[in-house]
Amino acid sequence: MTIGAPPAPSVTIAIQPFEDLDAGLLLEVRKGIEELFGPIDIVVMKPCELPAMAYYSPRGRYRAEKLLQYLDSFRDKSHAKVLGLTSKDISTTKGEHVDWGIFGFANLNSTACVVSTFRLRSGQPSEELFVQRVRRVVNHELGHTFGLLHCDHAGCLMRDVGGSIKTVDDGTGEFCARYAWRIRQALGRRG
Repeated sequence: MTIGAPPAPSVTIAIQPFEDLDAGLLLEVRKGIEELFGPIDIVVMKPCELPAMAYYSPRGRYRAEKLLQYLDSFRDKSHAKVLGLTSKDISTTKGEHVDWGIFGFANLNSTACVVSTFRLRSGQPSEELFVQRVRRVVNHELGHTFGLLHCDHAGCLMRDVGGSIKTVDDGTGEFCARYAWRIRQALGRRG
């Protein structure tokens, strides 16, 4: 650090586990965020129940937009981002599909994102592959909260998965050079 330079802004990400999420998975998610984003403050909150207002009874799953509203409404304002994690199925409206099942959801330049492990167990993956999938989807959704759009670069973590677990598996788990630079800038880091 250059003498006299202002300190880099501190960014804190809060992880809010819902209900029956495995504590070991929380550790893996935390490690995955730290490995990709570098040194960053991460706070793991006490597990809480999924909000009833987000439940979509016709399909027996939770609406992602409502989960984001919930997460944002109670988040500690000292936390720049809040990541909700659930094992329950989540959905959003996509085109003509009123209730499209998804891996995760975030709005651009927002504070909250949510990831479900429900569809990441597709194809009965090994535990190692499952953890890799969760880490990649978590970091993808966090990327959206930092303003990153979907990317066309092959292998970029921000590539649109198009609802396919194969796209998650085939990616590198890393940002392309352009997006890695943008994340460094968003975190107040040089280079």
